Amino acid sequence: MSGATHPGHTPESTDRVALVSQWFPPEPTGIPLGIARSLRGHGFPVDVLTGVPNYPTGIVHSGYRAHRRSLENRDDLRVLRTPLYPSHDRSAVRRTVNYLSWAASSTALGGTILRDADVALVYGSPITAVSAAMAARLRWGTPYVLMVMDLWPDSVFATGFLSDGPGRRLAQYALGRFTDRAYRWADHVTVPSPGLRETVVARGVPAEKVSVVYNWADEKVMQPTEADPGLRTRLGLGRDDFVVMYAGNLGAAQRLDVVVEAMEHLGDLPDVHLVLVGDGVERPRLRERARPLSNVHFVDQIEPYRIAAAMAAADLQMVSLADEPLFRITLPGKVQAILACGQPVLVCAPGDAARIVTDAGAGFAAPPGDPVGLAEVIRQARATPAHRLRAMGDAGRRHYLLHMSEATNAQVLADLLARAARRRGSATRQDKETG
Repeated sequence: MSGATHPGHTPESTDRVALVSQWFPPEPTGIPLGIARSLRGHGFPVDVLTGVPNYPTGIVHSGYRAHRRSLENRDDLRVLRTPLYPSHDRSAVRRTVNYLSWAASSTALGGTILRDADVALVYGSPITAVSAAMAARLRWGTPYVLMVMDLWPDSVFATGFLSDGPGRRLAQYALGRFTDRAYRWADHVTVPSPGLRETVVARGVPAEKVSVVYNWADEKVMQPTEADPGLRTRLGLGRDDFVVMYAGNLGAAQRLDVVVEAMEHLGDLPDVHLVLVGDGVERPRLRERARPLSNVHFVDQIEPYRIAAAMAAADLQMVSLADEPLFRITLPGKVQAILACGQPVLVCAPGDAARIVTDAGAGFAAPPGDPVGLAEVIRQARATPAHRLRAMGDAGRRHYLLHMSEATNAQVLADLLARAARRRGSATRQDKETG
């Protein structure tokens, strides 16, 4: 693990953590919930400040209202939801309003969570989610640890969120200044990949202030399991068909059009099939693109507790990202989920994702953005003996348990939070003594 090293510590005190995340279940965002559960297991009382659930479709979930603040108990956590403008489509204006509306409402209405906290932990995607924690630092001296999930402002523009022009230049300047300040004010910064750590340090954040904390999978769910016996039958696939599966967000950043196009080059292999599981803004376009193809299948989003069994019904799991410089330092959470399940992987993405999988001996890498090259790698995978594919899956699971598991990474996070809370306590005592 790169970054600062921290002695093992499980807090005996009851340092209260405020987890700040724009997205939280019932939205399909298991990482923030997994973090909250793990911290609670390390002795921290945890409260959650989040938004009204509307991801990934932009439609407010049943039982909630976009403009109404609510307090609920979820998974034995106190969860405060503040209003937002619901949107998750391709409109730059609506997405901007979505981010800024929650930044404003969480800052204005999140005091009941942040005021009582000894330390805040910010799930920093989008980066505007840190606004409430920054305000709490100014108002009450609450320190925060910032989990940088992706690189801002770069990630905003990587998928054409704003076109060139004065609007983009202004947004880049404003977001860049805001992001720099968010890093500076943080007690510590964590990143989910080695490449992202190198980039953040190169941008001026002290190396000792940045640690790699991998996003671990939900290990109660994502583990080796028996295959869903009905999935292939429902899709009209045979037992001997070779199935490549992508399960996750069907968004622009994933460039799944490249994967669909690759299937056009595999028409001479009628036993090779692609199964796309999930939802997202690109799903309608992908369905239209795949309409003439009999080897591409779509499956609606699957409940988290069933996804490992669905994955086990495939021969190979797919990870796909656009061929953008930003994605060379991006590690999609599905990499950890697939490795935890002991499944072989085909990575069609640049940088860290491909390096980690190939170094672990856990699968194949294909050139991103190249449907012909991807088709050739799929041919290679199909020709690989089943026992060799199983060995790749086993190697990936060993790598996950050693480097990416909850046991390894949650301890680092717990240490960082405990140290931030202790520093705040020391500063408070000093103020009282000199006051």
